[in-house]
Amino acid sequence: MNKFKNFALRRPFLFGLVLIFMYVIFGYLTYPINFLFPETEIGQLFSNTAIKFTISLIFIALLWRFGWVQASGLTRFGNVKVWLVASIILVYHLLVNLRLMTGNFAIVFPDSPLAIANLVYYFPASLMEEVMFRGLALLVMVFAWGHSKKGLVKAALLSSLLFGLIHLLNVVELPIEVLFLEVLVAALLGFFWAAITLATRSLWIAIILHWLTNAAVNLKLIGIDNFQETFTMHVGRTIFFIPLVIYGAYLVWKLPQSFQNELQESVHRHKSHPVLEQL
Repeated sequence: MNKFKNFALRRPFLFGLVLIFMYVIFGYLTYPINFLFPETEIGQLFSNTAIKFTISLIFIALLWRFGWVQASGLTRFGNVKVWLVASIILVYHLLVNLRLMTGNFAIVFPDSPLAIANLVYYFPASLMEEVMFRGLALLVMVFAWGHSKKGLVKAALLSSLLFGLIHLLNVVELPIEVLFLEVLVAALLGFFWAAITLATRSLWIAIILHWLTNAAVNLKLIGIDNFQETFTMHVGRTIFFIPLVIYGAYLVWKLPQSFQNELQESVHRHKSHPVLEQL
């Protein structure tokens, strides 16, 4: 495990690609979980929930073995001020997604068991992605390059690129032009999630906002047959997410020097801790 950790610190972007490969492999290995649930739409949602939760636990276990649970922000929930700002961002993100993906701003909660199943599913799905890309990929890049503001921006950019790349797995579901725009949109959002994670030192802001925005759109799409993401939808999302990227860049750039000093101390502590060296 220590060799894997050292590899991550030496080759952080390659480590991020390895995380995506691990996700694909874990997806295959956990596939038998599907057989524990009914072959219905609700049953498959709950089986996918169990799979995402299982993979989340695996990546959290990796954080723990690396000794990075606290550094990742998984144990910090933020203060009232942070959550007030997050609420404003949530409203903006929700309105953009709802209008562009569903045609209006209405938030609905269908009186259907599918609504509960969707709401439950998107929590472990968001948890898994945030632990992968902000808890592990971003963190290791910050450990490697975070001695300067440019290094922090580089870490946020490349971790967001990885977040975009994982959406290429949707290649069988989307037309190619829509797929590439979805990758771009995901990368833009990934940069913002990275920035807010660094600025708040908490992974939970990104997890909760990611969960609620995804769930809100998908709850509204329940009962709509033949829904298809379009090129126009993602063009609009690209444009309206640019302010989030600008705000994210501001958050990263204004990180205090003390953040970088604490980071360097954290890197040294992880490298020299006698217990961690044995893992």
